[in-house]
Amino acid sequence: MDILTQTLLESMNLTPEQWHELEHPENRLVENAAITDCIRFFDHATQLMICGDYDCDGVMSTSLAVLLARKLNLDVGFYIPNRIEEGYGVKIETIQKAYDKGYRDLLIIDNGVKAQKEIDYAYELGMNVAVIDHHIIDEPVRVGAFLHPDVCGPYEATMCATGLIYCLAETMGYADDYMAAMAATATIADVMPLWGKNREIVIKGLDALNRNQFEHFDQLVKRTRSTEYTAKLLSFQVIPKINTVGRMSDKSNVNTVVTYMTSQDHELITSYSKQLISLNEYRKKYSKQQQTLALSQVDSKQSVNIIAHENFHEGLVGIVANHIAQKTLKPTVVLAEYDTYYKGSARSMTTSLQVLFESLDPKYFDGMGGHDFAYGMTVRKEYYASFVSDIQNTFDALDEKTDTNQSIIPIDPAWITQSAIHNLKSFEPYGEGFKLPMIQLDIPADYRVTNLNGYGFKFIFDNYVLDEAVFFTQRYDRYQLNGIKSLVGSLDLESNKTVLFVEEINS
Repeated sequence: MDILTQTLLESMNLTPEQWHELEHPENRLVENAAITDCIRFFDHATQLMICGDYDCDGVMSTSLAVLLARKLNLDVGFYIPNRIEEGYGVKIETIQKAYDKGYRDLLIIDNGVKAQKEIDYAYELGMNVAVIDHHIIDEPVRVGAFLHPDVCGPYEATMCATGLIYCLAETMGYADDYMAAMAATATIADVMPLWGKNREIVIKGLDALNRNQFEHFDQLVKRTRSTEYTAKLLSFQVIPKINTVGRMSDKSNVNTVVTYMTSQDHELITSYSKQLISLNEYRKKYSKQQQTLALSQVDSKQSVNIIAHENFHEGLVGIVANHIAQKTLKPTVVLAEYDTYYKGSARSMTTSLQVLFESLDPKYFDGMGGHDFAYGMTVRKEYYASFVSDIQNTFDALDEKTDTNQSIIPIDPAWITQSAIHNLKSFEPYGEGFKLPMIQLDIPADYRVTNLNGYGFKFIFDNYVLDEAVFFTQRYDRYQLNGIKSLVGSLDLESNKTVLFVEEINS
């Protein structure tokens, strides 16, 4: 192993088990009592309604379940609620309509752990019910078939819903390359740790995407002969487009994406892909406007950014909160204001949102839920002032906060070779739980700087290990980048050139 790869990997403090997983990738079938119960559910199902969620994992898990049902020759339907009008989770009205249409089997996927009332209602109607979910369990779920990371082994302990339904299809002998591609996409989208079964699925899914021509993906990335599917490509070119439809539910119907992902009709796929791309472009422009509005309301004296406005779009508050949290390195709550309540999302890189919100008085909320670094909530308007005060005081009193300083490893520029980059690439996929540290290296004095159309700058080198270094920033003018001694950033493992993405500069 070359010195660059060895230095970076050793700095990550990997366990012996993780080193073994990197050097000896596994392929394991998931076999346990929960899988057996779900197999029995599908074996006895005849008329199946699938109720999913509106994010990428929800869309992909619903789509994969539809494809599995078709392979089993089941009469299958699906429904994902409108994010703004209906909100998260399966509804009694949906179950009743499904029953009235003749469906007698119900699969609740990527939601369900908080739907006991709805599950009980389905049982009262005489339906068979299964739940496949990965969200936090507050109390036991009483259902005949229940697949969740908590009832699986350590190898499957951190999976998303699409990963779980893929495992079921795989154990049943029905999984294929396209299903693996969907499961890989959802695993990356839901920021699942890239170890265990997650790592296996992402490796398998990326390989499937590169070996096959799946129109549903290829048209979204505008694939060419040189396109290589990586975790990064899915993160930037596929996942945002899928998520946009659920977010912009006032402009589109997320159920059409399930139709898109499960269709074999070339004309339909081509038409829908164009619509997805167009809607995503609209979302990006709208998001920037919302981010500008949110930034104008940031109070630097607050320990937690709490930003509310009647003009915030409910489907974009998570994106805006993430932007503000990254920019300020503070937990951030962004809320759309309505007549009697506020509805929004929180993001954090500095503390557990689950710990923070579960420490607050539950009377503030009509509903809330999420995980450590992403949380959703509906705040009652009469308690808003108390909520704002309490969350600040609760955060200030917390004993433990996450260290947000990413490791920076000083290196000798001579360590950067094509062979070293090839070796680093061989350990992909990188992502949650397995991120390369940033590097710091000295640069020669005779570099040139060019503008990147207002997005930042490019350092160009001659006779140096780097061909160029890209610095996306609006904090500096070009003249301020003269006399830079060293750069901190991450190597681009996907470019034909040797490129560094710059995070910091040192004069």
